[in-house]
Amino acid sequence: MSEPAPRLDPSLKVFSYAVAEKATLYLAVVDALIAAKERFTLQLRPAELARTMAGVTTSEVAEALEALETWGNVTKFYDTAAPETLDQFYARRFLYQLTEAGVAAHRGIQAVRRAGLDSGRLSAVLLPSIIEDLGAIDHEACGDQPDGAKLYRLFLHLFASFAELADNAARYMNDLAVEITTITGDDESFSAYKRAVFAYLDEFVARLATTVPEIASLITELDADIVALIELAAAQDTAPVHDGDDDGVRRSFHARWSGVTAWFVRLGEEAPIADSLRLAMLDALNRILAAVDRLNERHLRRVSREADFTQLARWFAVSSPDEACLLWDRAFGLYSARHFAQLAGDEELSRGMSFWDAEPAEVAPRLRAAGTRVAAGRPGRASDFTAAKAVGLAELRAQHRQAEIAVTRLAGRTPARLSHLGALDTDEFRQFLAIVDAALLARPKPDGARVAATPLVTVTLRPFPNAAEAIITTPHGTLRCTDQLLDITLASESRSEAVG
Repeated sequence: MSEPAPRLDPSLKVFSYAVAEKATLYLAVVDALIAAKERFTLQLRPAELARTMAGVTTSEVAEALEALETWGNVTKFYDTAAPETLDQFYARRFLYQLTEAGVAAHRGIQAVRRAGLDSGRLSAVLLPSIIEDLGAIDHEACGDQPDGAKLYRLFLHLFASFAELADNAARYMNDLAVEITTITGDDESFSAYKRAVFAYLDEFVARLATTVPEIASLITELDADIVALIELAAAQDTAPVHDGDDDGVRRSFHARWSGVTAWFVRLGEEAPIADSLRLAMLDALNRILAAVDRLNERHLRRVSREADFTQLARWFAVSSPDEACLLWDRAFGLYSARHFAQLAGDEELSRGMSFWDAEPAEVAPRLRAAGTRVAAGRPGRASDFTAAKAVGLAELRAQHRQAEIAVTRLAGRTPARLSHLGALDTDEFRQFLAIVDAALLARPKPDGARVAATPLVTVTLRPFPNAAEAIITTPHGTLRCTDQLLDITLASESRSEAVG
């Protein structure tokens, strides 16, 4: 079962002309009537309207006016003027005038058509005008016999200024939020815009800081008498109505006064709207500053991260497989785990010894806190890796012994300048790079020296003034670097000195 069609409010028929088949003609006719109304011409004949419109005949205008009259946009009156021709004498002659509903509907349609075209602004010049109007109302209220007509004019001017301030501020903050996200691409235009926005917002915030307390004080003073003042002002524009009193002006003034109060005075837990506007401006400033920081970071970096990865991709494209693997290690630091390259110290322990009899073992904090993850169910048969461990242990011991021999040879040639080391074999050069890498990672002392300790050595790397270039030859190529003083002390010698 289909739902019944909704029943529309008959008063909304005044919007029909905007979506009708001849909407372009109807809109043009109402635009002409609005323009005549602004010239204080109230009633017009179809021929008079046709003369003000290009490309439209009098009959087309007359048909459009008849349609508008059925929708309630215009009203017609019989034309009592003397006819000038015989055709006019026999024709039905009418004068047409916009209705109040027709004017309101067209203003709404014009507002919709202008939406997005008018740019907002922070009309700070209206703040002193609001203070003047509130001061004048307060001065009139303090008199013996307040003038209702003057109060009416002051209220109208106050509400008009405030409405313009609120509408412009809302549009400006909306436009600013959109523009900030679209102007960061052009550095030059963004910098100029940023400076202008900062000056503009700074001036408005300064005016807010000085005028809001004064406006809030005036509103608070008027609050006790505002009902009587609005009643007196509204009474100046009442019109006779068929049923009851004309309270339209009074209700409108009360509603708009509550809006002014909410803007500048705290109501219970609700903060004034002026404070929200200030916070919105601060948020806009923070977003502008964040965009400026990103631009400055991009300017200060000699190359961007994007350029780094692009150049790295070029190197990968022209590298051999071995060179690509080495480049990958150097670029991303994916080296072998250090604890697999050192002896743990418990290799000689018997795996069958009770933990009551064995020496204490170091347990990583992560394992002490969380333990190991074991699948549920009966554990499987343990694999025997004794032979594989023995082979791996033998290889590790050989590598460790080879590294100790190479480090001992290097330590025997220091202290010395890097330029005096001359030629190094493969093992010596590998240990030399590891030692220098550890020293360069250490924080320099006031004299520039860097001291670092590894499981095998303690190394000191000390610069000296006017250092020349050091050249170290290896079986794989030549290393060129700044000459420095290298001093290597074996860890075993350091322990012996400490014991002695």
